[in-house]
Amino acid sequence: MNRQLLAILWAQWRTLRNYYLRAHMGGVAFSVLMGVLWYGMWTAGAFGASILLVTGEQRFLSRAVPFGLLMAFLYWQLFPLLMGSAGAFLDIRRLLVYPVPHGQLFSVEVLLRFSTGVEMMLILTGAAVGLWRNPIVPAWAPLALIPFILFNLFLSVGVKQILTRMFERKVFRELSMLLFVAAVALPQVLASTGVPEPLQRAFGSFVGVYALLPWGAAGNLAAGAPSALGITALLGWTAFAWRFGRRHFERSLRLDDAPPRPVPPSSGTASGRAGRLYCLPSLLFRDPLAALMEREVRTLFRSPRFRLILLLGCTLGQLVWLPQSFGKYGSPSGVIATNYLTLSSLYALLLLGDNLFWNSFGFDRSAAQLYFVTPVRLATVLVAKNAVAVFFVLLETTVITLLCLVLRLPITGEGTVEAYLVTMTYTLFMLSVGNLASVYQPRPISPAHAWRSSSPGKVQASLLLLYPALSLPLLLAYGARYAFDSQLAFYAVLLVDMGIGAVVYWVALDSILEAAEGRKEAMLAALSHSEGPMSAG
Repeated sequence: MNRQLLAILWAQWRTLRNYYLRAHMGGVAFSVLMGVLWYGMWTAGAFGASILLVTGEQRFLSRAVPFGLLMAFLYWQLFPLLMGSAGAFLDIRRLLVYPVPHGQLFSVEVLLRFSTGVEMMLILTGAAVGLWRNPIVPAWAPLALIPFILFNLFLSVGVKQILTRMFERKVFRELSMLLFVAAVALPQVLASTGVPEPLQRAFGSFVGVYALLPWGAAGNLAAGAPSALGITALLGWTAFAWRFGRRHFERSLRLDDAPPRPVPPSSGTASGRAGRLYCLPSLLFRDPLAALMEREVRTLFRSPRFRLILLLGCTLGQLVWLPQSFGKYGSPSGVIATNYLTLSSLYALLLLGDNLFWNSFGFDRSAAQLYFVTPVRLATVLVAKNAVAVFFVLLETTVITLLCLVLRLPITGEGTVEAYLVTMTYTLFMLSVGNLASVYQPRPISPAHAWRSSSPGKVQASLLLLYPALSLPLLLAYGARYAFDSQLAFYAVLLVDMGIGAVVYWVALDSILEAAEGRKEAMLAALSHSEGPMSAG
């Protein structure tokens, strides 16, 4: 790695270090604490994997290790998508002006791919230690995990570049995302509902191919079952992943492959219909609230990032809860099945949090200064943003309900009412805390960057505690239903929770406005902040 690239990365590191240590010492300490807890949990998992493999017999190892590597592969490649994060990565276009060889940029990008698979690195390290200590496994066998790790690193570079370009193209992005989500869901659906007989026969004909797949070849070698074909397959897959990642990384360096420039809206029929939809707030509210809501809806709908999250909220919940609820091993009378619509709606609500709740000024960026120089009160701005957030929450809940009806899932009218009430109650508490986070931890959001998280690290770490804490009022309602065996008790407590949430929202709004006035300069400086060549998502 040459001196130019080291100087660039060092300058970036010092910029981030000075920014966070000077302005957010409490946030850094809290993030470190939550990081220790999170990775401590995975370290415990790695220790458990080591104990499990150190005493395993050959038959057990030949099945468990390949399957474990398959799970590691899926986590490494798919989990960042489900969480809307790309880890640490180079913003290549900021580095093209420097005389840095492309090969060195690719090497740094590969190293940064570790940030999306730290958890799997811990698990694989524990597995390697367990295999190395197992007396029936040769000492060289755990070394097969090294090319498997390289395979995942190279592949994740290419996958990230493909998805980044996919998300930059209108219509194709949404259609491709639907196909990708369907592909991700297929293994889970088959595992829960059972593999159809034709697929079982076809799979039986090619069962030997499994040993030639990356996780199969690496798993057999790591379990101490060497074969020339397995070694060749593993090295071949690693070389393919390197070529795949390098090719798409090089493509991202081309200036002529830049994202398409936005096309100004036309005056056609479709645009006219969309305009009438945008003007709906003016039919219900008066200006300036209606104008602010219309602007917010236009901004969000035109953002590739938000449209992607909205699509994921309507589909991922079905993939998470549907197989466990109504699949082969699900129970129609189980907890998940009876609360299916509610759980799917809450899951969609949590996905929207990063864009609508925890960083509501993010899309405004430097334009947020207008809120402090125009006659419009900041309270009106926040209420408009919150009203639009409620609209999209209701929209997603309605879409999920319609999907359940189309799929003929056993949902009832009472269950639908419960889903709406529970979701809106949780939304009120999220708005109260989200407004506070938006003022104290603002961060600019690029609408075109769909593959990136926007909330600061302090907020993301806080969510591990906030979500359970905000769920306590809902748990009280469900506890009342269980204790009194009465739906009336459930709705009574839930309505009380909703009233408390509304009071908390309005009381918190006054303190938030006072804090925003005192932090005006800090907010505008944070929202105008520009990222360096190395980013985190």
